[in-house]
Amino acid sequence: MLASRSRGASSTLLATIGTSVRGGGRGRCRQSSSSIHHPPASNNSAGGRGFSHKCGDIVRRRYLRCNHAAFFGSQSSLQIIGSSRSFSCQSSFLSSPIVQQLRGGDDVVSNTRNNSTSTDNGNSTDNNQSWRRAYLAVGSNLGDRYQNIATALTAIEANSNGTIRLRRTSYLRMTAPMYVTDQPAFLNGAVEIETSLTPLELLRAIKRVESDLGRDVGPESTALRFGPRPVDLDILLFDGYDVTNPDGTAADTLGDNESTPNSLVMLTDQLEIPHPRMSEREFVLSPMSDLEQGGNRGRITHPVLDKTMAELLNSLFRQNNNNSSSSTDEQQAVRVLPLPRGRVLLFNETIIMGILNITPDSFSDGGKYSSSVELAASQARRLVEDGAKIIDVGGESTRPGAEEVAVQEELDRVIPVISRIRQDVSDDVVVSIDTRHSTVARAAVEAGADIVNDVSGGTHDPEMLSCVASMGVPMIIMHMRGNPKTMQSLTNYSESGDSGGGEEVVLVVARELMQRSAAAEAAGIPRWLQVIDPGIGFAKDIDGNLSLLKGADTLRNSCNNLPFLFGPSRKGFIGKIAGESDPEERDYGTIAACLASIQSNGDKNEACNMLRVHNVKAVKQAVLVYEAIRDAKQ
Repeated sequence: MLASRSRGASSTLLATIGTSVRGGGRGRCRQSSSSIHHPPASNNSAGGRGFSHKCGDIVRRRYLRCNHAAFFGSQSSLQIIGSSRSFSCQSSFLSSPIVQQLRGGDDVVSNTRNNSTSTDNGNSTDNNQSWRRAYLAVGSNLGDRYQNIATALTAIEANSNGTIRLRRTSYLRMTAPMYVTDQPAFLNGAVEIETSLTPLELLRAIKRVESDLGRDVGPESTALRFGPRPVDLDILLFDGYDVTNPDGTAADTLGDNESTPNSLVMLTDQLEIPHPRMSEREFVLSPMSDLEQGGNRGRITHPVLDKTMAELLNSLFRQNNNNSSSSTDEQQAVRVLPLPRGRVLLFNETIIMGILNITPDSFSDGGKYSSSVELAASQARRLVEDGAKIIDVGGESTRPGAEEVAVQEELDRVIPVISRIRQDVSDDVVVSIDTRHSTVARAAVEAGADIVNDVSGGTHDPEMLSCVASMGVPMIIMHMRGNPKTMQSLTNYSESGDSGGGEEVVLVVARELMQRSAAAEAAGIPRWLQVIDPGIGFAKDIDGNLSLLKGADTLRNSCNNLPFLFGPSRKGFIGKIAGESDPEERDYGTIAACLASIQSNGDKNEACNMLRVHNVKAVKQAVLVYEAIRDAKQ
């Protein structure tokens, strides 16, 4: 649960899916056959005097001249929150112009001045106020949790009259409730913002959003402390500044003094910064550690404890390991991928994606399922029975040398199949659309697809990224150079012009993937809706493919632990190594490549893996055995 609260309100930010969970706990997530666990909320209100932090010292001082008065005026990978059966695109904060501010973290903090003097919600601003960076915890455990969070973020920026800008998001995690454990699990995350508001003005702004979304936050609130809530927003850290001018007079605006990152320490009747219990909460520290990776500021340091978010998280894990007799693996918070209709995909296991090509010319199964919708739906059902969590429906072959398919032909192939899967196979099976065209992507999501899988990473169709952002669905961003006709002539990844080594291929692909990830974030697809794919077999020679599989761990670390999809299934490099010309006879080699891709020396709970394969049953069985061996006690 990430959260800081105002006066008596609890803060838990977790999202589980649709079911009440029970459990005690220390803020880690335990999974049972039908539920998850999550940690509690924290309160951002406390009595006392104000503090400022400067040059490493905590100095007791009078805070800014601002109004301190009360401001109130199953162990399945797929979890389901909502019940709507409509498959039209859901509204989301990603469809708003706001999303253009989610930039990927490489921009320099803007020094733009704000010319407004007041806002609709009563926040005062000043021409001389400068922008400060702040971090917010976000969470929900009622209704459509992700949509609640998305709506809240939209409102925070839209209602701020230009005084708040969203910059980056963490990943999202499912976490168990604490203290009051007989309630649904929470969906938790964190966001980085820029604001020209003072901390108390920002607090008033986010509490107004909570109230508008149905949370009881007023002074007469009867809500259960640490109980369920549709949305939870809390200030965790804020850029620091001195509260006095050089001449000793009180600083009236944020712009009067230079800021230092995340260094503000303050305590008033309404607000305490840093969040008083953030160092005890995995559901706060894990998302904050996400933001620590890839930002232009680098480390995010707690201004009192003088430790980074990663250091605090590791310390908490060690403490919990020492104090708990239960398995910490079973209690760990679980990263999730939000899906339409109130569902999320849990990364508590390796996710198997089954390939369903509705094409006459795919390299392995071309023509098998393109002759009738019934045949394709029957194969989708078989893939689900064999263990696929995702069905990847494609209507255009992207094998080496393939010609581009007309958009209307692609639509005619895939839309009836997606509709039939929804009607006859499963209402809840996750469906991805394998396409390079935004028109196909939008029509597929309207027909019931949940994820857009673009082998070009959004480079083929200039409208693809904005299209996906407007629909608010996840996107799989694959690495590729050129197009299917030209890609195999673009396999040199050397920076110096020679053939290049294996390590160089891995680092270059990682860098180019992160460039596409940043482009997607700038277009409005936040990190918590992204999956990346190194593009095995796409603009890669044999050595390049092998190097990427061997360097899977390096790829993850270089790409800030974004979820990874690997798709080596029946590819040509397997045939060349094994001397097998028939793609359908390459399943044994496929298993080896898949297992190589999911090996990791890091935290297995942070390694979010997907495998895209033809033979789901074989790969699923191999993965289950491999993971059982990996997790066996010594």
